[in-house]
Amino acid sequence: MKPDPLCIPCTVNAALDIALKATNDQDTIKKILLESLRWIPRAFEEDASPNVLHSQVCRITGKIAGVRDPFKHVKTASNEIALKVYPSLCEMLESIRDDVKALRFCLKASIIGNMMDFEVRDYRFDLESLESRFKDYLKEPLVIDDVDKLCGALSGGKKILYLADNAGEIVFDKLVAKCLKERWRCRVTMVVKEGPVLNDATLEDAKQVGLDEVCDEVITTGDDTIGIVMDRVSEGFRRALKETDMIISKGQGNFESLTGFEKNIGRSVCYVLRAKCKVVAKQFGVPSGSNIVEFIQVF
Repeated sequence: MKPDPLCIPCTVNAALDIALKATNDQDTIKKILLESLRWIPRAFEEDASPNVLHSQVCRITGKIAGVRDPFKHVKTASNEIALKVYPSLCEMLESIRDDVKALRFCLKASIIGNMMDFEVRDYRFDLESLESRFKDYLKEPLVIDDVDKLCGALSGGKKILYLADNAGEIVFDKLVAKCLKERWRCRVTMVVKEGPVLNDATLEDAKQVGLDEVCDEVITTGDDTIGIVMDRVSEGFRRALKETDMIISKGQGNFESLTGFEKNIGRSVCYVLRAKCKVVAKQFGVPSGSNIVEFIQVF
């Protein structure tokens, strides 16, 4: 996905917020912002996708401030709050007899988890309200609803490569994986980041929420970039991609890096996300804040 002019202020805003999370020193914050501003024009000349823009300002912050994971406390809190909701969702899932409705319910829950984002310009999420408002969020419709198409492709059980997004959110991805395995006889490999970048989930987060309890395997991209950058991923990830039948892509970052390349990858992709920014919403042709399950069939 090519960058939009709106990605410029969004990236600058992200650089400032990441810097503020990493340090209180004003000179260091200024250095981070100036270095980010020097790098952004070059990134646009190279048509760097939005996920790469935010990944790089995160690296710039880490290098200048000397802080590897400024979102660590946010990720831990997100996981803890999401885990409080998880048992009641499992009970709700057990009460749904129809397998298609069950998967739709789980995907909607995982999209609510995708609301846990702290670096999208003009978007705010109150982490503390998640538990109290979860049932209200579940009532929101899927503006793009390809769940039936997805279920048709899952028939007979498939190998699923599930690209996770944020900490906290992965608790609800755990619910989807549980449904895919128990109701649809799928093999699920969950993919997290190799190292910290923004509030994206890592192996440490996967361990905290018990992803291995429901997934056949938990691996990393081999990289600390938001989304997927094929010339940076590990051989292990490439092998998993080659062996899978289908990809479930969670969140905006994964969408930004994969959209338009489905045929190159050679695998069908199901995008599951909340369109939190105008640029991504425009790509889907929906209003900002829309809930999306879009299935791209690749034969």
